Amino acid sequence: MASSDSLPLPLEKWQQIAHALKLSPRQQRIVELILGNFCDKQILAALGGKRPTLRTQLKRVFARAGVEDRQGLVILILRMSHEPSHP
Repeated sequence: MASSDSLPLPLEKWQQIAHALKLSPRQQRIVELILGNFCDKQILAALGGKRPTLRTQLKRVFARAGVEDRQGLVILILRMSHEPSHP
């Protein structure tokens, strides 16, 4: 899990968004690194694994979020972070 310092939004809000998108812990970590502006090579260095596996995880994240790419994912997350919380 990311520290609140490494995310462009409050940690509690990120946890709500990750839950709403139904991300696995691995997918959450990948998205946290994307939000930190990591490229594939940096994500693989941080998490290990192989590029085809990472690409598969990214496709699944994009599908769950209803976006086509990283840019769309980041925009969606930032938009969601400004929505009021629902208990």
